[in-house]
Amino acid sequence: MKKPDLGQTIGVLANVGVVAGIIFLGFELQQNNELMASEARRGQLSIQMEGWGAVVGNPDIIPLFLKDRNGERLSVEETFRLDAFWMRNLVSSQWQYYEREQLVSDQFVIHQRKNFEAYPSLRKVWEGNSGGSTSAGKDTLDLDFVEFMEQNVINVNE
Repeated sequence: MKKPDLGQTIGVLANVGVVAGIIFLGFELQQNNELMASEARRGQLSIQMEGWGAVVGNPDIIPLFLKDRNGERLSVEETFRLDAFWMRNLVSSQWQYYEREQLVSDQFVIHQRKNFEAYPSLRKVWEGNSGGSTSAGKDTLDLDFVEFMEQNVINVNE
């Protein structure tokens, strides 16, 4: 019977240690990915809650949405308030677009389309035809986001 070589035994143990370390690293990466996905979902929820909170926390804006949706004339002050709301919404949407690295869900696109269809003031803010703004909202946003919105949300039915 041959006595095991100490160097060979150490080498085998070292290789086993490396394999175990790689397996452990794989588990750590999986946990990290799950945590990052959870954080991204929490960020999305926070943005949605903030958007609704802006409406709930400021009930004076609700009649403006209704007037806008019904095609009623808005005063300069009302237009300015809606412009500010929509620009806040667009900046938030741009952040969502980049945070998800252009993997925007169908739900995001559908929601944006509905807003652009229902609220003429949003389209006016985007195009710069609003009385409360001196430039087009899209001109203040990143070109990639503007192209995405133009192709997938705004000019879909044209």
